[in-house]
Amino acid sequence: MPDAHRSAGLVPAGAALDGLTEIRVHGVGGTGPESLLGDLTPTRVGGDRIAGFYRTSDVAGRHREAYSWGGMTSHSPLRALWMFLVPAMFANMAGWMARRWVTSGEDEVTQKPTMWLFRWFARLSALSLTLAATAMSVLLFVDVVAYQCGAIAGCGATGWWTGAVERWAGADEPGNRVGAGAAVSALLAVGVFLLAGRTRRAYESVEPPSLPGAGTRAGARTPKPSCTCAAAREGGLRNEHFWSGRVWHQFLSQVHLAACLAVVTLYVGGVVAGLGAGTVWGTLGWVSVGVAAASVLAVMGLLARDRSALRASATLLVVTTAGLLLAGFAAVALPAGAGPAGMAPGARTAVNWAWGVALGLLVPLAAQQVGAWVSRRRKERSGGRSPRLELFPWAAPFVMNAVALLIANAVLLSVIVWVARALAPVEWGFGPTDPGVAAGVIYLPTAIGSIASVLSLGLVGMGLAFGLVFAVRYVVARGAWAPRVEAELREAYAAARAEGAGIADGERDASDDGGGETNGHAVVASARNDAAWWRSAFDGPAFEVHARRVGRPSAWVRKVAGMRFVASHSRDVAWLLVAVTVAGVIGAVTFLVRVWLLRAGTPIVLPEIGITLAVLLPPAYVGVLLLMWRRERWRKALGSVFDVGTFFPRSFHPFAPPSYAERAVPELTRRIWRLHDNGGRVVLTAHSQGSVLAAAVVGRTSTRDDEPTIGLVTVGSPLGKLYRWAFPALFTDGFLDGIAHGRPGIGPVAWTNVYYATDYVGGAVRTAESVVPRGADTELVDPPTDQHVVDQPLPPVLSHTGYWVDPAFWRCVDATCDAVQADAAARNGVPHGIVRDRKVIDPEVPLRYL
Repeated sequence: MPDAHRSAGLVPAGAALDGLTEIRVHGVGGTGPESLLGDLTPTRVGGDRIAGFYRTSDVAGRHREAYSWGGMTSHSPLRALWMFLVPAMFANMAGWMARRWVTSGEDEVTQKPTMWLFRWFARLSALSLTLAATAMSVLLFVDVVAYQCGAIAGCGATGWWTGAVERWAGADEPGNRVGAGAAVSALLAVGVFLLAGRTRRAYESVEPPSLPGAGTRAGARTPKPSCTCAAAREGGLRNEHFWSGRVWHQFLSQVHLAACLAVVTLYVGGVVAGLGAGTVWGTLGWVSVGVAAASVLAVMGLLARDRSALRASATLLVVTTAGLLLAGFAAVALPAGAGPAGMAPGARTAVNWAWGVALGLLVPLAAQQVGAWVSRRRKERSGGRSPRLELFPWAAPFVMNAVALLIANAVLLSVIVWVARALAPVEWGFGPTDPGVAAGVIYLPTAIGSIASVLSLGLVGMGLAFGLVFAVRYVVARGAWAPRVEAELREAYAAARAEGAGIADGERDASDDGGGETNGHAVVASARNDAAWWRSAFDGPAFEVHARRVGRPSAWVRKVAGMRFVASHSRDVAWLLVAVTVAGVIGAVTFLVRVWLLRAGTPIVLPEIGITLAVLLPPAYVGVLLLMWRRERWRKALGSVFDVGTFFPRSFHPFAPPSYAERAVPELTRRIWRLHDNGGRVVLTAHSQGSVLAAAVVGRTSTRDDEPTIGLVTVGSPLGKLYRWAFPALFTDGFLDGIAHGRPGIGPVAWTNVYYATDYVGGAVRTAESVVPRGADTELVDPPTDQHVVDQPLPPVLSHTGYWVDPAFWRCVDATCDAVQADAAARNGVPHGIVRDRKVIDPEVPLRYL
C-alpha cells in the first residue's frame, strides 16, 4: 500500500520531516502544547502524553512543533509528595554549584568541571542529610512511639499500632516494641529507596543518543549505560555521556540505603546493649553497633569513587542488613521486663553519635570551600586574575547543604514534638528524676524542643524580615527609578516609530511631544477617526479620580520601574540563604560549646511561642501537600521551583526528585537528529527553563559529521542571570561563548538571546567581562508600546511570561528561521530518505511517572 499523506480513516496524517521545523520548548510550570502553538487540537508526532512533540499547521513556510515536557514535573498528583524531598533536592543542587578557575578556553573541553576532593566532600555533605533525617525518624518511631508510648497504659490502649505487636509478640516487652519501631524505620528507608528506583526506571533509563556503528541505522543501537558520575565527566555538559546517570544513581541509592540501615542498626544495637547489659543479648547489641559503625565508614569510602561499584554497594547493603537483623533478633530475645521510664537506655548516645557524625560531615566541605577561596585570591595576586563574573555570593555548595540540613531538622523535629504531644503529655528531659515515680508522660530531650523552637522562629522570622526589607527597597526604588525609566522608554518608543516597527498603523503619536495632559471627555466627544481614540500611558488614565502632580511619572511608569528593580535584584534571595547558614553555624557552635564542653544544659528559647510554631509546621506542610494533590495549578506553581532544582542529574543525593533533563535532553537531541537525517532543518524557540534544556542539547559534543546549522532563539533565558551565577562550573562563560560563536557542539548554532529589562528570571548572557559576543543579546522594550485605547487597560508589563504576545519577539524568530533556511540553500541540501513520518508507539518510552 503506497504511503498517503492523508487517510480516509482515523489514522493521523504523517508529519513531514523535511523543510524547516520550528520547535518551541516551554519553560517552568508545564505549559501545554495548546498554549505554545495556539491550537486547541495539536497532533502528537512523538513522545507520549507525559513528554511529547506536538505539531500544528504550517505557517510562513515552516512546520511548527512544541516539545511539551512539563508532565514530568506537574502531571501526576503524586508530584505533591516531592515536597518531602526538598532538602534532598537542595543537597543535590549543592554539588553542582562549585566554582572553577578556568572559565573559558579550550581547557574546559578536556578538564573535569570540579576537583575530585570537592566531589567527595560534596557527597559526604549530602550523606549528612541522610544520616540526620534517619536519626530523627528512628528517634520518633523507635523511642517516642514504640518504646515510650508502648509503655504508657493510656497511650497503648488508644494506640493504633500496639494491637498488631501484641498479637505477634507482646507489646509489654520493651525489646518487642523496639524491634517493631526499628522495622517501621527500616521500611520507611526502603520505601524511599524503592521510590527512587521507580523514578530511575522512568527518567534515568532513557540513555543519551550515540552514533551507531557502520552499517547500522540511526537510532537502531541501544546506547550502553555509563558507570561514571556525571559530575566527573570531562567537559561537563559538552560530554556526550553526561546525561547517562542510571547506573550511578543505582549505586548511590544502594550506598545511601546502607547508611540509613546503619543508623537504625546503631540505634537498636545501642538500646539492646543498654537493656541487656551483662547478657549475651547485650553483647550482640554491641556487635551490631560495630557493624553499623563499620558500614558508615565503608559508605564514606565508597562515596569517594567517581565510578559506580555495584557489587561493592550491594555487598555493603547485605552486610548492613545482616547487622540490622542481628540487632532486631537480640532486641526480640531480650528478657521480659518493663524497662526504665523515659528514653530507652543507650538511645541518647546513639542519637548523639548520629547527629555528631552528620554535623561533622559538613566540616570537610566547609574547609575545602575556604581553601578554594584562599587559592583563588593567591592566583589573583600572582597575576592570574579571572574574569569578574557575577556569581553566588559565598560558598554556595556549603550554604545549600547547610540550608537543606536546617530545613530537614526544623520539619522533622517539629514532627517529633507534634506526634509526642498527640500521644501523651510531654516532659522535657531524658527520664524521671525520681526512679520511683511512675511515668505517664513521654520524655523528649530538651535539645529537641530548643532546636525545634529556634529553627522554627529563626526560619520564619528571617524569611519575613527579608520580605519586609525587600518590599521597602522596592517601594523606594520604584519612585527613584521612575524618571530615568520614563526617559528610556520615551527614547525607545521614538526609535521604534522611526523604524516603523513600534506602533500599529493609525495609533496616535503622543509620546515624544511631552505627553501633556488630555481631557478624556473631550477626546471621546471630538473623536472622528481611529487616531483620536489612542492615548499614551505616560499621561495616566483618562478619567483619573485624583489629579497627578505635574512632572511626576505616571503610576504605569512607576510600575515598570518597580519591575525593573525586581528583575535586577531577583538574585538577592541568595543573601537570605547565606544569612540562614551563618546563623545556623553560629547557633550550632554555641550549642555544642554550651552543652558538650561547658556542660551547662540546654535552655528552651521562647518555649511557648517557639514550640507552638514548631507544632504548627507539620499541619501547614500537610495542608500545602493536600492543596497540591487536588489542584494541578498549584502543582505547576510549585513545580516551577522543582524545574530549576531538578535539572541536574542525581549525582550527589539519590533521594532527590528525579531529573527531567535525563529524558528531555536525549529526547530533544533524537528529534533534531531525525529531522536532520531526513533533509530537515531546525530552529529551537526556547523560553525560560526550556532555554536551559536547549543549551544542553546544542552544546553537547557530537561525533556526527557535517551537521547543518541549528537556529536557537532563547527568550526569558536564565542562562546568564541564574545558571552561570549559581552553577559556574557547568554553565561557564566558555560554554556559552561556544554556543554564541556557533562552534559545533551538536552542530553549528545561530543563537539569539531575547530578554526584557523587567524579566525577573531571564536576562543577557553577556556581562561586563564576559567573552560572549555582544551580538548574542537582543533587548526588547517592555511594555512594547505606550499606546492604548481610551478607557481600556493600560499596556501590561509583560516581564517573564509575556514574550509570546510581543510582535518584536516573533520578528527575531522569523529572522533566525530565514538565516537557517538561507544556510540550507547555500549547502544545496536536498531532502532524502523518509520525509514523512509515520506515527508509531515506541515500547521503550516509559509512560508511567512519579
